[in-house]
Amino acid sequence: MTEVDSPASPNGVAKDTFAVDPILIVEYLAKVIEITLGAARKDLENGNSLLSKSRYHDTISRCTRFASENQVALYVTKDIASAGGLDGSIDGTSTFFEICPRE
Repeated sequence: MTEVDSPASPNGVAKDTFAVDPILIVEYLAKVIEITLGAARKDLENGNSLLSKSRYHDTISRCTRFASENQVALYVTKDIASAGGLDGSIDGTSTFFEICPRE
């Protein structure tokens, strides 16, 4: 039972002590993306994707914010970036996935 008037809860509002590990959220998202968007694990870890070394900290940060705030959804986009020119060919393309910021 939560004590409403405790010093740890200013203004008589009980503090929520529920915590979620953001790494669990990231791993769950990775598995969902693999199934729903047809991504391979290496697609998620390559280039500028959400599990790449350059983006992993940002991904963890966004999932931490999702877990700590009153958000009901996380949005993930799948983008195809062309490594070639503007000729419209699909050779040399790479796919990357990103968690979209909340608007």
